Formats: sequence, C-alpha cells, structure tokens
Amino acid sequence: MSKIISIKPGLYCLFYEHLKLIAKEYGYNLLVNGSMNRDLDLVAVPWIDKPRPEQEMIRDFYEYLTGMVSERPDKSIPFTILPGNRHGYVIDLNRGDKRGEWVRFADEEYYLDISVIQIIKP
Repeated sequence: MSKIISIKPGLYCLFYEHLKLIAKEYGYNLLVNGSMNRDLDLVAVPWIDKPRPEQEMIRDFYEYLTGMVSERPDKSIPFTILPGNRHGYVIDLNRGDKRGEWVRFADEEYYLDISVIQIIKP
C-alpha cells in the first residue's frame, strides 16, 4: 500500500516565495506559521518604521493568488482583530469558488490565513 502524498505543502511553498517578495515591497517580512498540511498560515511583520498600507498588500496577495481583483467597491478587504491586535485575513483559493487560477485540485480546503502585526504607536 502506497502512502498518500499531500500536494499542499509544495504548492504553498511556491506561493510563499512570491508572496514574500510582495510583502518586502510593502515593508513587511513574511513568516510561515504552521505545517501547511491544511492551509498556509502566514504572519506579516513590519520590517520598517513606516510600512505601506496593509490593505494594499493583502489586495496584491489576493490578485496574485486568484488572478482576480477584489470586487468590493470600497476596495477594502475584511479582517478580524486577533489577540495582540493582529489583523487576520483569509484568502480562499478553492472553497467552492471555481474561478481562480489554482482550483484544479479536488480538495476544497485550499486557503491562506494571514496575520498582520500592527505597529504600536507611542
């Protein structure tokens, strides 16, 4: 009996390399936080004193990963406030939406979970 090999970690690693470059352009360092077996958990840490707006970075992540531009008229991406005042974003890659570039796989649980650390202002 052969062992089932999960494609998710390899696919998420490919995504990560490009997302890391996008984050750097915005003044963030992007860290992997988790096993990548289910989803890709990322943490964006400000790496300069005045990083560019996180909403723009998340929109660029979304566009790269899905091939689509956010359809929200105000161009905002919804987030939740997490412990430590982190902003949590989820980007669905394949959870029933059949329009994106990366949806050729049967597993419907492909997504990114991104926490953005906030700069504490004195």
